[in-house]
Amino acid sequence: MPRKHLVASQTNKKQQSQAKLWQKLAREIKAAVKVGGSNIEANARLKAAVDKALQNNLSRESIDRNINGSNKDNIEMAVKEFECYGPNGLQLVISALTDNINRTISNLNGYLTKLHAQIAKPNSVKVFFDNVGYIVVYKDATISTDKIIELTLAYNIVDVIEQADAIEIKTLPVDFYQVKDVLKQNNIGIFDAEIKLIPQNIITSLDSDNKARLERFIESCEQDEDIQWVVTNYEGE
Repeated sequence: MPRKHLVASQTNKKQQSQAKLWQKLAREIKAAVKVGGSNIEANARLKAAVDKALQNNLSRESIDRNINGSNKDNIEMAVKEFECYGPNGLQLVISALTDNINRTISNLNGYLTKLHAQIAKPNSVKVFFDNVGYIVVYKDATISTDKIIELTLAYNIVDVIEQADAIEIKTLPVDFYQVKDVLKQNNIGIFDAEIKLIPQNIITSLDSDNKARLERFIESCEQDEDIQWVVTNYEGE
C-alpha cells in the first residue's frame, strides 16, 4: 500500500511539473506575439517559443490559441535576466518573464539565500556563457561527424561533438534554423534543438550540501511562474 501511494505521489508531481512548464511556454508565446506580432516566420522570438513548446509536447491547438488570444490579454510582461554567483565557482543565469518585477526579485532573492548565492552585476556572469544554436541528432551507421560537417559546410558551425549514440552540433544563432532545416531535409533525426547559453567554464563537482541546495533552488525556480529558465555551469551527475 505505501508503495502505491509513493508511485501516485511521484506521478502527480511529474504531472504538476509538466503543467507548470506548459504554463511558462504559453506565457512566452503570448509575450513574443505582443512584441513582434503573430507571424511565426517574421518573429524570431515567437518561432523559438513555438519550437520549444512543440519539443515539450504542448499541443498545436494550445499554441494557436495562445498566439491568437494574445491581443486580448492586457497584462504587460517584461523579460528580465539575472546573473548570479554561487558557492564553489557556481555561475547562474536566470530568465524571468513577469508582470511584477518586485515580486520576482523578492522570490528570487529568497531562493538565492538558501543556495548561498547572490545576484551579480550585469554581464559579470553572462560573459562566461556562449549563446549558440544547439542541436543534438541521433547517430547511426549512416550518420557521422563527417556527414554532418559535409551537410552544413555553408553555415557557421561552432563545433561538432560526437558522443556514443548522438552528435552535438553548435551553430551561430543566426544559422540555427537553416542548419536544423538541412538536417530535417536529409532525414536526420533530431533529439533536441534550441538556441541556448552554454557555459565556458564547467564545474563537475559540488559537495553534497551545495548539490542539495542547487537541486532545491532549481526546483523552486521550476515552480515559480515568473521564472522561465535557469542555466548553470554545473554539469555533475
